[in-house]
Amino acid sequence: MSISAARSLAQVPRQARAHGANPILHVEGLVHRPLALAPADLAALPRVPFAGQLSCLEAGPIPVTDWLGIPLAAVIALAGPRPEARFVRVSAGPYATPVALADASEALLCDRLSGQPLALEQGGPWRLVIPGSRYYTSVKWVDRLVLSADPPDNSAQRIADARARARAARGSTPCGSE
Repeated sequence: MSISAARSLAQVPRQARAHGANPILHVEGLVHRPLALAPADLAALPRVPFAGQLSCLEAGPIPVTDWLGIPLAAVIALAGPRPEARFVRVSAGPYATPVALADASEALLCDRLSGQPLALEQGGPWRLVIPGSRYYTSVKWVDRLVLSADPPDNSAQRIADARARARAARGSTPCGSE
């Protein structure tokens, strides 16, 4: 199944639907100015395209997709990271992945897909895309960026590993590779 495949709104978590109705991106932790940003607050920031492929543990390679987003580093810069900040926890509720601040200029907070605003069913209003990374790091429905000195929790990795163990226990293969 491709990233562009339609996903039913009924499959979108309740928390994500509520966030989509009133999208606010919180930037906090080791910052000089904690922020609560609405889409209009990010509208003037430059967007960067990424047309590429991600790799999914469950579905194999995801077809090349045309993303457009704000470099994560540009969003973080708005809050003024403190010198001791080394990581950002990019999260949607409890689902999160860490990004080293040194890599934040490569990561995108995407708000457009194939030239259109990113739909809630596809992870909008904001979705993390890290070129060259695994698909599970592509956090959908991003609502919070928390800067820290130490590596934050990586629930995305834990969930991906648990799914892989469950597939192995059932003796099944990932979707798309059967």
